[in-house]
Amino acid sequence: MLKKLTNHALIDEQDRVRYLDESMSVTLWFNEDNSIFGFEVIFDLLLREKSFIYNVNSRARYGNMIEENPKFGRNIKRTMDNFNAEFTLERLSEFESKSKYIPEKEREFILKIMHDNI
Repeated sequence: MLKKLTNHALIDEQDRVRYLDESMSVTLWFNEDNSIFGFEVIFDLLLREKSFIYNVNSRARYGNMIEENPKFGRNIKRTMDNFNAEFTLERLSEFESKSKYIPEKEREFILKIMHDNI
């Protein structure tokens, strides 16, 4: 079950909230008026991670997460290698079953966006 993480970043908790369990991570970003700006759901943590990303300025995307080889002396960069992967009803159900601790307003928003992309 996804549980809220405490915030140890410089970003204010009003701007970003994170939830995590053993196989899934959810990050929500908020506007100044507390409306959702975007979110990212990462499935299969530490395995072959897949990410569902949405923000209000672009379409939702779903694909594999990869680590790119950086230039010498730079940090590893994580990107998506395939924005055309198919988001399935099984993934939607997986998120739905693990997201009981996410506030209803945010949870329903994420579920609607995911459902619209099946």
